[in-house]
Amino acid sequence: MRTETISAQAIKVDGEIRTRTEMRDGMRSPVADSLDGALVTNMRTRLTLSYATNVLKSKITLQDTRTFGQTVPGVSATGNMGIYEAWGEYLFAPGMSFTIGRQALEYDDKRLLSSSNWSNTGNAHDLLLLKYVSNDFTLHLGSAWNNASDVMVESPYSIGYKTMSYVWTTKTIGKVGVSAIWINEGFQKGTTAALLKERTYRNTAGGNIWLKTPDIPINFYGTGYYQFGHDAKNKELSAYLLAGKVQGRINRALALTVGEDYYSGSNNTLESNKDNTFNKLYGANHCFNGSMEYWATPPVQGLSDIYFEIEEKPVANFTFDATFHKFDLAKLPKKGNKDLGSELDVTITYALSPQVSLQGGYSTYFTTNAVDIAKNSTADSRTPQWAFVMISFKPTFLASK
Repeated sequence: MRTETISAQAIKVDGEIRTRTEMRDGMRSPVADSLDGALVTNMRTRLTLSYATNVLKSKITLQDTRTFGQTVPGVSATGNMGIYEAWGEYLFAPGMSFTIGRQALEYDDKRLLSSSNWSNTGNAHDLLLLKYVSNDFTLHLGSAWNNASDVMVESPYSIGYKTMSYVWTTKTIGKVGVSAIWINEGFQKGTTAALLKERTYRNTAGGNIWLKTPDIPINFYGTGYYQFGHDAKNKELSAYLLAGKVQGRINRALALTVGEDYYSGSNNTLESNKDNTFNKLYGANHCFNGSMEYWATPPVQGLSDIYFEIEEKPVANFTFDATFHKFDLAKLPKKGNKDLGSELDVTITYALSPQVSLQGGYSTYFTTNAVDIAKNSTADSRTPQWAFVMISFKPTFLASK
């Protein structure tokens, strides 16, 4: 007689409709006085189907991105519709599973691997992921091998990494959390038949340590990463990132944070076949180094970002955040000085309901000559400004167990 184990099934269908209107007047780079700023509304639509049993999980997310006005009335849609995530996970032993498919990866504070939720498109990777989870210890092993199309022989691949393998682990020790990660990316050296067989490898290794407990009004988060090997252009690579922040909570509603991010850079005398500039890989851009994203990619000379943040949450569904950044180059450029000016970011978030949220913000950048040099801006420009209003609807169409 055959016996069958019936597992409880959970099926859920979620949606997201997100619009963000931005006033861009010097966003990411100074704008010449002769040019007008832009008012742009982008929209992201997602439909997510989730399925879970005791041993099986699966997720499919359809995504469409578009700009208001991109499709005018009476004309066929011209948005960007596709698969954002599509993966299946199987639990083959207690605490052990594997996931394969297109997946959004997020680790630690999202510096190296992030879903990049602020972006309209987001980040996702095609890979196989092995997981081990216990009470206070987690281990992930990921591996990817990419092709540009359904090829029959080894072919050029220049979209991104050809291969990627990584290991990530985290453990809680009392009130302290620690994590470690190593990422190895492989890039083809060239497009000739001989060079297709050869690869250059970029390695990023490091970790995080943090202290966060409600018993102590001060929290700490520290980060350190070292990059070595060769970059995507086959230059000999030696670079690092150091970051730390301390948050003091005055009371339940008010918190103050001070911190610094330091990305190493290449100086003027560095040999042409070497690289000392840290690469942020596939991490979040918007939540580090200023909301105006001037230094989403650090300059060749590296970057220092010293910041001070005030966060106030007077009621459960309302948050006010103001952050001041002071930017400097890590290395002296050929022209000018290290002073990259400063930026002020103000953000307000209000949850109208569990399914609807409203967020708005304003930022301004106080530029210097060094900013113009780093951004190759030669025309007279005005004070950069940026503002946004974002409305997110996240309905649940179906939820069953």
